[in-house]
Amino acid sequence: MKHLRIASMIERRIQEGDYALTGMPAERELADDIGVSRVTLRKALEDLEGKGLLVRAPNRRLVLSSKARDKVGGMQIAFVSPSISPTSFSPDLQLWLAAMENVARQRGDRIRVINYHHWDDPALTESIRAFDGVFLVTSSEPIPAWTAELLTDANSVVALSEDLTHFDMPSIVLFPPRLIISMMQRLQRLGHRRIDCINIQGHNTITQARMDEWGDWLRSEEVGGRLVDEPCGVDENIFEAGVKVARKWIQKIDDQTTAVLCVTLPAAMGVIRAASEAGLSIGDRLSVCTVDCEGIGKFINPPLASFERPDPVEYMNACADWFAGGGTIDNWQGPLLLEPKNLKIFDGGSIGPPTQTK
Repeated sequence: MKHLRIASMIERRIQEGDYALTGMPAERELADDIGVSRVTLRKALEDLEGKGLLVRAPNRRLVLSSKARDKVGGMQIAFVSPSISPTSFSPDLQLWLAAMENVARQRGDRIRVINYHHWDDPALTESIRAFDGVFLVTSSEPIPAWTAELLTDANSVVALSEDLTHFDMPSIVLFPPRLIISMMQRLQRLGHRRIDCINIQGHNTITQARMDEWGDWLRSEEVGGRLVDEPCGVDENIFEAGVKVARKWIQKIDDQTTAVLCVTLPAAMGVIRAASEAGLSIGDRLSVCTVDCEGIGKFINPPLASFERPDPVEYMNACADWFAGGGTIDNWQGPLLLEPKNLKIFDGGSIGPPTQTK
């Protein structure tokens, strides 16, 4: 019978945690969503009520029962990240999500992906309140004061990629900015004496720290270089922005500029494209490197020099254990900042000795 199929579908949604954040929708909304009459839906809901998965609240609205919440099994963990433009994509987000899903599958937990458009988005605050734990990917927008207060007071929230330990929030940073020095030393050993830096990413603690580390190293080693810092607009495709900024930079460089550190992958891809258009040989006339190739740098021609991405599973398991223990800051064990001590460099084919030293 049709209502039994509908009941089975709703039960599956309950088991998957689809209503963990929003609760059960109103009957009219649910009927429209599924595409059935309210009469058929009511029969299905009565069946679920009979199974003890739904109960009537004092206002007569159906809500999930304690049995339904137990039926979900494991923890409900949210992967909360900024919405990205439909014309863009983020390999980094996909890598984080894949690692998270792997950890959750092994532990018997469930992952829900939640996107937020800005720091005032209710999706962010509701996720922090509704889920057993939250892995938060931060936006490039500055964090407003009220959100900073919310994050400081929140339990069971972990920041990914950005260091938010100043909010008493555990943070996983796979590419510590301080390790940029080893990439700069690699370029120096190859013979480069002028190394520029290009950033097109919105500013946060990580992008700023990467630029600062580059600048501090240049000054300490008396190596030349120029910073090109042109953050991409909110409505602009970041890969197109990378090409645009790189084209302008290519037009201005002289023969002394033989290498460039790109703060993020889109800038590096832009430089490789612009250099190719200008007839500059990558890895020969111009060495190009970045910090994190986001899993696709090895498939670019030439392969992009970067740090190899460490496996975050150990860090994520530690955070999941913390979620399971209540997620209060008093229960956290060890340093709030989880980061590798060292990173391996993948040379690729995009860096080499400058032409004049070969």
